[in-house]
Amino acid sequence: MLTIISRQHAEGRSIPLKIDRHHVKVGIRNQLATTKVDQVFTNPNGFPVDGIYIFPVPDTAAVSNFTLSIDGESVNGELLSQEQSYRIYRDSARYGENKAILEHIGTRAFVVKVPGIPASGERRIQFAYSQVISADSDLTKYTYPLSLAKSAAAPIGNLHIEMEIESDHELRAIHSPLYEATIDRKDDHHVCVSYEGTDVDPDDDFLCYYSVSDDNFGITLLTHRADEKEDGYFMLLISPKYEVKQTEIIEKDFVFVLDRSGSMSGRKVEQAKEALRYCVQNLNDGDRFNLILFNEDITSLADRLNRGEEWFGSERWSDSKVLSDKLINVKDGREKAFAFIDGIEGRGMTNINDALLTALAEKPDPKRPRIIVFLTDGRPTAGVRKPAQILENVAKVNKNLSRIFVFGVGYDINDHLLDKMAADNGGTRNYVTPDENIEDAVSSLFRKMNEPVLVDVRVNFGQIITKELTPKNLPDLFREEQLTILGRYEGHGDTVLKLRGIIGSERHEFSKNVHFSELETDNDFLPHLWAQRRIAELVDQAALGDGSDEFYKEIKRLSKKYGVPTPYTSFVDADDGSLRKVYDDSRISDAYTAAIPIPERIKINTQIEKGKMARFREQHANTRYIRRKAFHRHGNMWVDSEYDGTSERKQVEFGSEGYYELMNRLPDLAKYSKLAKDALVMIICYKGVNYEITPPKV
Repeated sequence: MLTIISRQHAEGRSIPLKIDRHHVKVGIRNQLATTKVDQVFTNPNGFPVDGIYIFPVPDTAAVSNFTLSIDGESVNGELLSQEQSYRIYRDSARYGENKAILEHIGTRAFVVKVPGIPASGERRIQFAYSQVISADSDLTKYTYPLSLAKSAAAPIGNLHIEMEIESDHELRAIHSPLYEATIDRKDDHHVCVSYEGTDVDPDDDFLCYYSVSDDNFGITLLTHRADEKEDGYFMLLISPKYEVKQTEIIEKDFVFVLDRSGSMSGRKVEQAKEALRYCVQNLNDGDRFNLILFNEDITSLADRLNRGEEWFGSERWSDSKVLSDKLINVKDGREKAFAFIDGIEGRGMTNINDALLTALAEKPDPKRPRIIVFLTDGRPTAGVRKPAQILENVAKVNKNLSRIFVFGVGYDINDHLLDKMAADNGGTRNYVTPDENIEDAVSSLFRKMNEPVLVDVRVNFGQIITKELTPKNLPDLFREEQLTILGRYEGHGDTVLKLRGIIGSERHEFSKNVHFSELETDNDFLPHLWAQRRIAELVDQAALGDGSDEFYKEIKRLSKKYGVPTPYTSFVDADDGSLRKVYDDSRISDAYTAAIPIPERIKINTQIEKGKMARFREQHANTRYIRRKAFHRHGNMWVDSEYDGTSERKQVEFGSEGYYELMNRLPDLAKYSKLAKDALVMIICYKGVNYEITPPKV
């Protein structure tokens, strides 16, 4: 972070710079991390400014080998003591808008003086350091203090973070909870993690957790419990090994179900055909498959072959190779499938119900997982049209739980129906926007689900009582995938966590000793992440008309407590200065659901599920979530959702000596007070005391 004090301003006012580029490159080898930072700062002012480069160093990190250069020339810096660092943080916040720096009170600072930056000029600062990152059991956490950049004059023009993790032990769980990072597993010992964004205004530091294990499955537990009197939060990560021997890959049955209605005509159907060709080409030799096409009518490749009909020209295909269960051996049917795919055209209406019932009609072989890949760009317009009835019909016939993987193409879809279809049937849902390539999206997922490594997954938590788990139905585990389970827990202590599932035709069980904490203040992103996933499930049910008044009250309660906006709950700054909660208290009707723009609903579900709410929060600026707390805008105040509105408040003037003494004594409190700016009052409930942070007196 670069904090600027202008020569021209006798009052020493802080002038933040604009960060045009912020690139971070991290290499981790067996817990030794080397971080290289490349930043370009622009002075948007009409006068030159001097500055101080400040980089907070956590006391828990063994940081060394600092090097820094300005415009290519090496300069010397200084690692300050905690007391000296406190004065730097205090003055930076006192004389300018750099409130985010208060979060780092209690840490040491590495500082470098920066010579005058010319008006409208720029400085390139390159910074590198090494650190040994400690592991807790088999879990390691890397932190980069990115939130400090929020105090810049404008959002970061281009933010790019690249991590390369290598380990002598096999890498298992990889998780970046606060940013939408891409994870690329090279092999069991080598993983790359990357994030890139433009105009980024970071609320949080960049975190990356990774675990190591030489077992076939990595089992990683994270917990958070700020109050031992309340239920805790946990996240369980289950990660299979990357390198799977070919003999270990399970033989499977695939049914590909493709929407060929009129809306799929043109570019979409051509991309979908290419995706089908890819899937059929890459089936394993021991697999079986079928292709089902639907509009208002249903057609399948197996039926065509079974009847020996004339198809696509004069060749009459024999049914001698067709199995009794209407699934086709890959070796016998691949070329005929390609010819079948070539003849696909888009026309007609959309009968989702009958298409899925056809795909589920044949009883699956209990020794072979059956996977249904369902691709549609529309809503049900033929046959059964009510989403709840379609789900009920599928549930009746899918007693043996064939896995249903859903692809929704474009915006004119019922994403709530597709979400619940996948969740209730052991699959996943994926959305492809009109400007994305269908073939790329389908082929990417197929590469993973073509290699299931554990099916019929079950977890036992031993002596710990767990509740409100999400997801409710556990999907199968596939190569390159990671299962994430979130929930609440009662009690605490050591327990044996057991993982059970089927590999090939045999049932296997794995176990690991884990600890559910009585008190754990770290991992404070877990409550919000759990609430996002929990609310996403409830919102999908609500959109399908499934729920009582208590059901909707639960959505509202969670939304307010955890600061997660939903289509049915919002917080607005009323003209009279009161915090007015606007709810749709009635049962959500189809008309109300349709009134919510489809792109927005897709964005809500996708981003809540992933736990990456940065863009969504910007659109709902009257609700903010910071370090386990939700704050709502109330006139000229930010109010903690835990405040009851009447209890006594202890007033503290922002920027006063008493304020900085309080922040130094209670560093965690400083994390929340960054909203107390722009002449706003902030009410924070912290350890039984209600603090009212008021603007500085003029």
